[in-house]
Amino acid sequence: MLWTCHLIYLAIFCAGSQPNSKPSVFVMKNGTNVACLVKDFYPKDIKISLESSKKITEYDPAIVVSPTGKYSAVKLGQYGDPDAVTCSVQHDQKTLHSADFEPKKNSSETPKPKESENVKQTSEICYEPQVQAWKVNMMSVTVLGFRMLFAKSVAVNFLLTAKLFFF
Repeated sequence: MLWTCHLIYLAIFCAGSQPNSKPSVFVMKNGTNVACLVKDFYPKDIKISLESSKKITEYDPAIVVSPTGKYSAVKLGQYGDPDAVTCSVQHDQKTLHSADFEPKKNSSETPKPKESENVKQTSEICYEPQVQAWKVNMMSVTVLGFRMLFAKSVAVNFLLTAKLFFF
């Protein structure tokens, strides 16, 4: 009877109501550090592997759940040639590959923005707090006074307690 109740409970309450979701895979790099970011997948079972010929260090993936109930994961590693790293993800019996998504362009092919595009005049003024030095000094002296009062009360309490026990 207990086994049957357990199976019924699992079938009703533990069955995932969320449909399977295919992950998005991104490769990010900074020097020799490479990260494979896998976002918005369901169910949780996933295998992430970074593939390179010059592996230095590789860490286990970290998986977190988002408020929507989908999962995201990141796998980190250090590689001798980060330009040749690809990320492979096995999820829901499918394999996804991701090469480095940064476009490889020469600096001469990249259009340079005009000066007027980046500069915008604004009349807004940022709020700067007005703190007077005398208020800061007064607060410091007040805190110091309270500390001294506390230390004196602890000392008097200790002396009175010692007098009670020893005399």
